[in-house]
Amino acid sequence: MVLPDTSIWIAYLRPGGEDITRELSATLERREVLACGPVVAELVAGARPHDRATLLASLAGLPWAELDHQAWQSVALLAGELRDRGQVIPLTDLEIAVAAHSSGAALWSSDHHFKRLVPILTGLELRLIG
Repeated sequence: MVLPDTSIWIAYLRPGGEDITRELSATLERREVLACGPVVAELVAGARPHDRATLLASLAGLPWAELDHQAWQSVALLAGELRDRGQVIPLTDLEIAVAAHSSGAALWSSDHHFKRLVPILTGLELRLIG
């Protein structure tokens, strides 16, 4: 299973991202894609008003990586540890990483700051592009 972050979905939805479009399409056909709240929220918030309902309906059929009580605690502890190290990663990206990790999915992104989470979030599998 893979959890594409917002950067992957944007590349998929915009013209010109043929490689990602092919790869994500194939992964969707194999039913190996998870969605999570922060990614869906970012995508829908950034969509044109007349595209929002269609986008929500399209994503609604995907399996969901939930952020339960324990996952939110992990987000908080991860954010605190990064701050202790003098590093900051957007909270939504920490939520996405914890959602992928807790669901056993690889995190697929073009944001290389996720590499900083690997030593802290043991077992996080990253699939970085670019």
